[in-house]
Amino acid sequence: MSSIEVAAAMGILGVFLFGIVIGVVVIVSIASRKEERLFSLWDKAPDAACAGARRLLGVWVLGARPDRAFYHDEDDAMMRQEHLR
Repeated sequence: MSSIEVAAAMGILGVFLFGIVIGVVVIVSIASRKEERLFSLWDKAPDAACAGARRLLGVWVLGARPDRAFYHDEDDAMMRQEHLR
């Protein structure tokens, strides 16, 4: 093989690997936005893409879903309380 053929093969391989990385990032981004929109992080993953994104990002739910969410300001004073169920 000549050096041109080796360079072309390396370029094609680089483009292929770059496409795989971009594809994974896009799928994880879409799955993450879906989880946020459905407020489903406390339940089972809604589909395989969300389950794969959770596994890849290391997101695991430990314990039960809380009844309320508390929002605090910079001085650690409670600003508001929201019911989650």
